[in-house]
Amino acid sequence: MNLGDQTINEFLSSLSAKQPTPGGGAVAGLLAALSSSLGQMVLAYTEGKKKYEKFEEENNISISLFKTSAQHAISLGNEDALVYSALNELWKLDKDDPKRIAEWDMALTDAIEVPLRVLELCDVVANTIQSLVGKTNTMLSSDLVIAGILAEAGARCALQNVEINVNLLENEKKKKEYQTRANMHVDCCVRSCSSIESSCKI
Repeated sequence: MNLGDQTINEFLSSLSAKQPTPGGGAVAGLLAALSSSLGQMVLAYTEGKKKYEKFEEENNISISLFKTSAQHAISLGNEDALVYSALNELWKLDKDDPKRIAEWDMALTDAIEVPLRVLELCDVVANTIQSLVGKTNTMLSSDLVIAGILAEAGARCALQNVEINVNLLENEKKKKEYQTRANMHVDCCVRSCSSIESSCKI
């Protein structure tokens, strides 16, 4: 079932079941979507406030970004379930099975690239949230901090899925490239979140 079409209870039920998907990849995507939506809420409460008029154009750009990123995050959560299911089916086959030999490399690449895109999205979202500090309703500063924490959590979750699949690669150069990209985005998220928290302290 599409992640975006499920009720919270339906998602929790399917997440807790003994089945390959949804799993951590869907959770990472959902965290990115929650972060985006909470950031959008902060902007909704800022919109129309005279105190923040000079930031209106910039904030409108952020609203648009959050809307898009929330939808994209859900799509990536769904895609993660699909690519993991494909890899999981190949995993069950013997290593010398023709189907596994023919499809393994592409399936493994997909299982790395999708969570990596979630990670990259979390970085963009966290950076956008950081840019809102001082430009949004201070009554919602705690929500801004929580939005940042959610983005960082999504990135850290996605990193786990990247790393576990990267370790299956035989090409050491590709391993290093993927790991470097992933670590860079996580580090950026951590710095953004730390900055948001320290800046929003009363």
